Amino acid sequence: MARRGGLALLLSVGLSLCPGLALAQTPAAPAGSRIDEAQRHIAAGLQQFRQRDYSGAIHEFELANAAVPTPELWFNMSRAREMLLDYRGAIDDLRRYLRDKVDPPDRAQVEQHITELERLDEIRRATLARQSVGQTIRVGVEGDAGATTVILDGRSLRAAALASPAPTSEGSHRVEVLRPGMQPWVATVRVRAGESAAVFASPARSTVYRTRPAPHIASAVLGGLGLAAFGVSGYFAIRAAGEDCNGCSARWDAADRSDILLGTGALLAVGAAVAFFVERASSTTVTQR
Repeated sequence: MARRGGLALLLSVGLSLCPGLALAQTPAAPAGSRIDEAQRHIAAGLQQFRQRDYSGAIHEFELANAAVPTPELWFNMSRAREMLLDYRGAIDDLRRYLRDKVDPPDRAQVEQHITELERLDEIRRATLARQSVGQTIRVGVEGDAGATTVILDGRSLRAAALASPAPTSEGSHRVEVLRPGMQPWVATVRVRAGESAAVFASPARSTVYRTRPAPHIASAVLGGLGLAAFGVSGYFAIRAAGEDCNGCSARWDAADRSDILLGTGALLAVGAAVAFFVERASSTTVTQR
């Protein structure tokens, strides 16, 4: 019984809730005894734990427990399983430790640690569940989805194809929404591993530009006056040509009036042309939605 107490001392000194494990010195046990076998496995397990070979450490502790069942060995195995992120196995081993240990002095501390491990186990299970589903992306569109085209990473899809979550890869994705009469809607969506991303596109109506010409009032008036001057000038020219007398004042008066009106008509025509281009340059551009 004294030797078994020495084995328990080895374990209780070497174990704590901290990651570091220390190997204590115990009285030598008779060679070939089960206690000696258990101590060899414990020493090997602690060495492998320090070398971060946690699976090997668990194996050695299990062999030691098979040779000499001891509550502290459950504690050892729990620490190794925790380092392997096997929180459920670590919880089970700690509960076996509390079950087999008579009046454990660290019960409150161990129970508190079990609560923390249960929280970590829930987080890990939720993460694994999301990863098993994979990543998805969903694109919602305001308005007529039937007339809308969604371009996802260069692939053209109907909007209805992405109305429900669709599988996608992890990383950044370019989403472009096109609809006749609407401005293109573009966004970059980042999808994390095991998560779903959703975006809602609200395309704006395209802006249509229309040129509103300025009224050509001045050019029309000047052009009309010029035509009238040409017409009257022609009348006086015909009248001058129809006079029978040579050198009479009536003939010269008609000819002079024709020349004056012809020059006036030419000036008015030039003015009308200048006014036309000035009015054209003053046209305004308006937006029409």
